[in-house]
Amino acid sequence: MEFKTLKATMKRNFIIQLRAYPKHFFIGNLLTGLYTAISAYFMYHLFFKGNMNRSFAYYAGTGDYMSFVIVGTAVYLYVVRTCLNVSRSLITELREGTLDSIMIAPFKRIQYFLGNMLQQVVTTSGEILILMLFSIPFGVNFANFNALSFIFSFIIALFSFFSLSMILACIMLYFRDTYISQNTLFALLFFLCGITFPHQYLPRNIQWISKLIPVTDAVILIRNTTLLGLGIGEQIGRIAHLLILSTVYCCIGFKLMKKIEGIALEKIHG
Repeated sequence: MEFKTLKATMKRNFIIQLRAYPKHFFIGNLLTGLYTAISAYFMYHLFFKGNMNRSFAYYAGTGDYMSFVIVGTAVYLYVVRTCLNVSRSLITELREGTLDSIMIAPFKRIQYFLGNMLQQVVTTSGEILILMLFSIPFGVNFANFNALSFIFSFIIALFSFFSLSMILACIMLYFRDTYISQNTLFALLFFLCGITFPHQYLPRNIQWISKLIPVTDAVILIRNTTLLGLGIGEQIGRIAHLLILSTVYCCIGFKLMKKIEGIALEKIHG
């Protein structure tokens, strides 16, 4: 099976990123994660005085607040970069006047979106590796890192981010807006999905909402493999829940996408 659309999309995106975007774009995304780590460090040592409530260790599975926040921030950066790149790909084509050409060409949607996704994963992984190095002085600890479980969980997490991006792509393309929709979603994800604190601290009715967002389980899976060293078998229930939820999101996203593409083209030529 050939992956011409996937390869071409990745190649085009790399060329655009290297030629069109200045270096400070890369630095700006790196600093976003670093600022979060720094703010968590000062909050932990100045506000909490290095002490955490017992409930934190119970919910998080660890009393290591700094590692908890840094890993959560790293996952959040993956969510933002992958979801943003994939979801706004078609509306970018619309704004650049190339959407008609794509629709006429042998357009394989799954390869097109995966190409956008994988290109961003490669770029973001470089940023995350640098972020982890800068986070060592702040006390990040991966003594219990489970490599095999992490790789498996990371692949599933990427699938969950991809499925969420398809829903966001439909919203963006339908309303022809990126700024309000993406910033609203990312703010909600940061608050609801346990990025800097366990989601169990949220009110019970809000917790149900967070459980319906794939990012919540994805963050927990990554934390469990990097900080607690849990294996695949120990998390099989959460893995199954995340796969089912992500598959539902993905199916709904692709089904809506075909209809919304038609609506977008009608608005252009109408």
